[in-house]
Amino acid sequence: MPKYSIETRNLAIQMYKKTDYKVAVCKEFNISRVTLDAWIKLEEETGELRPKIGKKRGAPSHIKDWNEFQVFVKEVKFQNISDLIPLFEQRFGYSVSYAVLVRAIHLLGMRRRRGRYYA
Repeated sequence: MPKYSIETRNLAIQMYKKTDYKVAVCKEFNISRVTLDAWIKLEEETGELRPKIGKKRGAPSHIKDWNEFQVFVKEVKFQNISDLIPLFEQRFGYSVSYAVLVRAIHLLGMRRRRGRYYA
């Protein structure tokens, strides 16, 4: 989805207020009708055309200190991610799920070959 500058938004809204004709505005600025309607609604609600600050999507990360976690994983030798759960809880003082650890380990690019430790 392309992001439009505030100047473009202002010009489109001004033209709409002047002409009261959405189709012409959409053709002039090469925007969709849905986009123009959203800008009109945004201006009515907030009084300005700055985009709303979006919420973070997806599940929240349960690892609070990512840098400390990276150091921790590099220091500890473990063969299975499930072995890491009690060590994590001991070091950081809060619990974390297996799925969160799996995702974090894979985001770090660590893989395990059969019968070997993660590296």
